[in-house]
Amino acid sequence: MVKKVNIINILTNYKNNKMKIEISYKTYKNINAKICLLINGKEKNYSSNTRVSNDECNRIILSSFELDIKPQNIKILINEKETYYNTAILDNKEQKIMPEGNEYKIFINKYSIKIKDEEIEIKRKKCLEKLKYKIGKQIYSKDKYNKFCLYRILKRKPKYYLFNDRIQFGDDNAEELFKYINTNNKKMAKRCYFVLDKHSDRIKELKKIGKVLKFGSFLHKIKYINAKMVISSHSSYYDRVYNPFDEKEMFMYKDIINKKFVFLQHGVIMNDVHNILNRTRTIADLFITTTNDEYEIVSSPLYLYEKKMITCAGLARFDKLQNKNKNIILIAPTWRAFLTEVEYSNEDKNEFINSEFYFKYKQLLSNIELQKIIQENNYKIKFLLHPVFEKYRKEMQELENENLRIVSVKDIKYSELFDECSIFITDYSSTHFDVAYLQKPIIYYQFDKERFFSSHYKKGYFDYEKDGFGQVIEEEKEIVDKIIFYINNNCKPEEKYLKRIKETFKFLDKNNCERIYKQIKLIDKDEELNYRFNNVH
Repeated sequence: MVKKVNIINILTNYKNNKMKIEISYKTYKNINAKICLLINGKEKNYSSNTRVSNDECNRIILSSFELDIKPQNIKILINEKETYYNTAILDNKEQKIMPEGNEYKIFINKYSIKIKDEEIEIKRKKCLEKLKYKIGKQIYSKDKYNKFCLYRILKRKPKYYLFNDRIQFGDDNAEELFKYINTNNKKMAKRCYFVLDKHSDRIKELKKIGKVLKFGSFLHKIKYINAKMVISSHSSYYDRVYNPFDEKEMFMYKDIINKKFVFLQHGVIMNDVHNILNRTRTIADLFITTTNDEYEIVSSPLYLYEKKMITCAGLARFDKLQNKNKNIILIAPTWRAFLTEVEYSNEDKNEFINSEFYFKYKQLLSNIELQKIIQENNYKIKFLLHPVFEKYRKEMQELENENLRIVSVKDIKYSELFDECSIFITDYSSTHFDVAYLQKPIIYYQFDKERFFSSHYKKGYFDYEKDGFGQVIEEEKEIVDKIIFYINNNCKPEEKYLKRIKETFKFLDKNNCERIYKQIKLIDKDEELNYRFNNVH
């Protein structure tokens, strides 16, 4: 029997001729297994760093082996119940490293490292071998895809830093860090680029701060091939958040893409998302966390990261938050995975209007008592549509009145909404951490929490009742009463919630960008290069 293993990453060090191979193996939860190496036909007990993560049904084993780069054949074996099994080597998306007729080689100093289907072969580099390999890639690309892989010719020593948020909007952690570097390190800023969609309305605005690349452009692809580091608030396992190459192109370029990846995160982890953000999926060289509890959960075996890869520095975007209360009640619910067909389909929009989500918020927004109190106290309500609900903006806007406005991410900046609101209402959105950072009153409206945590996210370490920064409410009357309570008390949060905020955040000093920048400089070493293997990263 042949088992399947996944190569996650190879880290090479030019200076000391070392390599670190990360390999993962998935098995049943109740089966103990070990990843072993067979070097030149003999099993070697190399000291390895092994982490094990247990899902409900599966166990993921991730082992890191440090080896000298020298002539040798390396086979990966799996030991289950004292029985050794040969393995087939796949990438972290369960796909072959390369299709037939296409090779994957890494050239380090005097050696070539070839990744085969069943072994890793390290040989002394032959005369003209690298040149022949490059020509072979061009011939394969021409035969297979009827075009040459032009960008291989333009490959140079990695030196660029690419910053990514949502490519249409930016306005997240990468943008704030990009601003910080352009202000504080002009030398590094010369090699920094912020990536935006070519149709984004924010290109001109970002160009006033630093250099901008249009996603997928010729120049973007050149800079990506030669990127030293990608710094992003989004990972890229399921979609190409920051990679400009399509899947066919990646077959031709992934062996020369050797950037580092800094995962700034889009928000604070509080639900159980280890299945999409663990080391076998996200493969970050630096994983940014914000709270003490978040750092502990990401450092746990569940996420398969080594502690040295994680830092608790805080979200970069928190640095720009300011308290500018303007008598605004901001309501910002998150999306629902169990409404995905409704959200992304082209079916009749009555499906959305008939959903519980729409009904509950329609009732709240049209509540007569609520309308009366905000009118008397000169308050306004802003309802922020999650980007997934953008196609239903028209339906939501039918609820608008003189005191209520439906806003979209296309119209606003998140930080400005957080700055100006006096009361924040959400359900399960991690943006409540942004508002908590400003120490404002928060209310959680969770009318569907059973369904949400069974069909959207799995509940994580964060308990809204015990850890939340405000009251958890399920009924419309209670939430109206709570809003009235805050308005009558000048929107001052209760002391117990202020205490939780101070205990939760490691830092409340707005120096997050500085801390992240210092950590980036620590991993910014020329002699170390990463090699990933899938067609996304």
